[in-house]
Amino acid sequence: MRPWNGAERSTGSRRRTIASNEMLPFRGFWRTIAASLTARVLLVGLLLIGLLAAAGFLAFDRVVDMTLARLGTGLAERQVLYDRARGLGTLQRDVALAQTNARSQALIRWLRDEQSSAKRQVAIAELRRVVQLSAGGTFFVGSAATRAYYYEEAGSGYTADHPRLTLQRGKDRDRWFFDTLARPRDCQLNVDSDDLALRTRVFVNCVVRDQGKALGITGTAVDLSAFVREALADTQPGVSTFFVDRTGAVQAHRDPRLVSRASHGRHIAAATVFDMVSRTDRELLRAMMADVASGKAPARSDFLKMGGKRVLVGVGYLDGLDWYNVTVMDPSAMVDRWLFGPLAALIVLMLLLGGALAVAMFKRVVLDPLRLLEMSVTEAERGNFQPAEQLDLRRDDEIGRLSRRFAAMAHAVAEQTRSLEARVRERTLELEQLAYRDSATGVANRRGFVAAFDKMQGSRGAATMGLLLIDVDRFKQINDRFGHVAGDTVVAEIARRIQQTLRPADLCGRWGGDEFIVLLPGHAPESLEAIAARVVKTVCASEIELGDDLAVAVTLSVGVYRVDPADTIDRATERADAAMYQAKKEGRARIVMADAGLTMA
Repeated sequence: MRPWNGAERSTGSRRRTIASNEMLPFRGFWRTIAASLTARVLLVGLLLIGLLAAAGFLAFDRVVDMTLARLGTGLAERQVLYDRARGLGTLQRDVALAQTNARSQALIRWLRDEQSSAKRQVAIAELRRVVQLSAGGTFFVGSAATRAYYYEEAGSGYTADHPRLTLQRGKDRDRWFFDTLARPRDCQLNVDSDDLALRTRVFVNCVVRDQGKALGITGTAVDLSAFVREALADTQPGVSTFFVDRTGAVQAHRDPRLVSRASHGRHIAAATVFDMVSRTDRELLRAMMADVASGKAPARSDFLKMGGKRVLVGVGYLDGLDWYNVTVMDPSAMVDRWLFGPLAALIVLMLLLGGALAVAMFKRVVLDPLRLLEMSVTEAERGNFQPAEQLDLRRDDEIGRLSRRFAAMAHAVAEQTRSLEARVRERTLELEQLAYRDSATGVANRRGFVAAFDKMQGSRGAATMGLLLIDVDRFKQINDRFGHVAGDTVVAEIARRIQQTLRPADLCGRWGGDEFIVLLPGHAPESLEAIAARVVKTVCASEIELGDDLAVAVTLSVGVYRVDPADTIDRATERADAAMYQAKKEGRARIVMADAGLTMA
């Protein structure tokens, strides 16, 4: 570490030099700490925070266990209610479609006159339109009068144009139909084996009524695989949801190997939910299921042992399906122990207290004023002296004295800078005047006139614009007879008289030694000659005084041109110059229009 000397600009640059040493020797570590007040404060703060953190970590495990026990039960019951609502919500769309079909007037008219093929076609067409919105695209109709059963499934060979079978009261397969007709509720959910489609489905059965009389049943079917995919797809990590019946047989789960179902007339059994828990916890699980089924509570939860691991189990009841949703939660996989709010708040509070005690006063009294002073110096280097005015100049210590001296210096530099900038602006304005104004006459010079012409030409639109090119006849004789000083007096007076005749929007410029050019925006073409005549009359009305009782009379030759919107300055002056040359050729003291070639004495 090199010692500080006067060549270094500030302690900040010194600190940056030290910080740039990536491999600082250990023996130089304490020397670095001693040289940096910020480093010492940070070191003390870190030591204090470490001590407080160690004390906080000792209480961490105990607080986590207590928090998990108190919050886990409520979390599990909320998850159960959410899963129950999600499971039923999957079927709500098909329930609504089945209810819509049950109220269909076309279907009612057909079931009252089932032999009418026309009414059947109208009703079936309407049912098809409705079930296009369903999950499975399937619908069925059973007649209470004839017991004919119509079934249609999208994408298969089954259509409802003809009855598929006749429902029989004594068959277990058809019991759902007669049970639904006998129940007071209009719609029922039924999980059953579909012999036609050879799949296990959730059927939505709605009674078709007309003036209180049951005419039949219509409904839709949702494939159980789609139901499981929608109801269980977004289960959180560490959470496993089962849908089971009263016997504990799994009816729906993400893992199809756990599902018990009937297929092709034979029963495929899997382990029940009771088999998954320990023997000592099975009765507790049955009691929880009984409580939610009886309505004593919307959900029940408790810690059970499953697979040799203690997990939190919640139970809810889906009355429409007569199913139970059993949610198994592994708290260690679901929730990171470090994310517990009370525990995190305790640790953060302890760390903040330790850090605040170590650095708060030092930061307020020393570091912040130094940082503000450093920022003011940096901004002053960039030419911004305003931060220096915000320094605290009331302090009586070293930082206060340094701040006052820097603020006084910054104020002096700022005043000098503003004075220089003002003089630069004045000089710039003078240079602009010299660049675009003729010094002898005060009118625009050639450069200024060209710039003004291009600007007006670009923004004139459909407005007309005229151009006058004016030459002083026999000006060389005036210079030869009276001298160039007199010639300059004549030129300046002519410029003054020309400007007297013009509007504020018109522009006069000195095009050459004795040539003037006038731009006339917005004038009608037929008025250009009259304006030129007025200019000539004003300029030539009286002699120009030269002093010493000398005076000279002047005449003008003028070329007039109506500027076309596509003209450049070169083309426009070329046309006006040709007209002025024609005036000279015809004997001077004339006005010639470039357009028509007319002359005027």
